[in-house]
Amino acid sequence: MFRFSNMIFIKAYVFFQGFMSEKKGVTAIEYALIAVAISAMLFVVLGSGGEDGIINKIKASFKAITDGLGATQQQAGTK
Repeated sequence: MFRFSNMIFIKAYVFFQGFMSEKKGVTAIEYALIAVAISAMLFVVLGSGGEDGIINKIKASFKAITDGLGATQQQAGTK
């Protein structure tokens, strides 16, 4: 049993040593870490979409603009 687990450990160690010695493998890991960091920052900045989230504030701003344009069009149509 110990011999089998030791062989698996050695094979995994050799595989990861080869993987880390290749530049492509290291670059892929770096890009994955950057993607995770950017995703985490976006989640923090954009929030979970609650009442105070930036997404709802943007939606409210666009609604105010749309309502303002609608009122302007109605006033222009009555003149």
